[in-house]
Amino acid sequence: MAIRRHTLRAQVRDELIQWLADGRLPPGARLEETRLSRALGVSRTPLREALTGLVEDGLVESVPNRGFRVPALSLTVVQDVYPMLGSLEGLALRLSGHGARAVVEKLGELTVRMNSDHLTPRQRYQLDLAWHETLTERNPNATLAAELDRLRQRVRHYGAAWEQGAPSVAVAQAEYGGITEQIAAGALDVAAERLLAHWMRGIRVVADWLAGQADAEA
Repeated sequence: MAIRRHTLRAQVRDELIQWLADGRLPPGARLEETRLSRALGVSRTPLREALTGLVEDGLVESVPNRGFRVPALSLTVVQDVYPMLGSLEGLALRLSGHGARAVVEKLGELTVRMNSDHLTPRQRYQLDLAWHETLTERNPNATLAAELDRLRQRVRHYGAAWEQGAPSVAVAQAEYGGITEQIAAGALDVAAERLLAHWMRGIRVVADWLAGQADAEA
């Protein structure tokens, strides 16, 4: 019985993370447990357990006497997490060694697909996420892989939100192309440096976008 309950809680958690990432649970939204339990087809017990776990991960906030809500977008979170992602993805790439070359073709394909004019911002973001996951899939360090997954989940809704208003992805695509070329050449240290620079530029991009959102709401 305990195993089934744990499995159900994990399934609810995974579904909520997906809803956070694709915008069905937008930043600032109040999470009404009755409505969510109906939508998920589960009782409130596994839902509350899943929400409590998401609070620990920083993906959901617990508001005294008001339940749960999705945190508002915060530049501080991006400033904290993006450099960590850049550094850890670079480490994962270095640890991949010669195996990193095995993902070069797929990285190139994803970069090309991101250039399609027919993509919605959400579809483009999914391709962007797939690019980063592909980049480090040959990393042999399971602990590092788990930490990367946790940090990516922490900021997935930031990427999805930003993509809704991104004026262009040309700069990112050029950066991805340059990183891929370095991996193909076996220059993993250079690729890792460019990867960190990409994430650091991302902080400025998100900061500008959040500032624009604030101005529009003023």
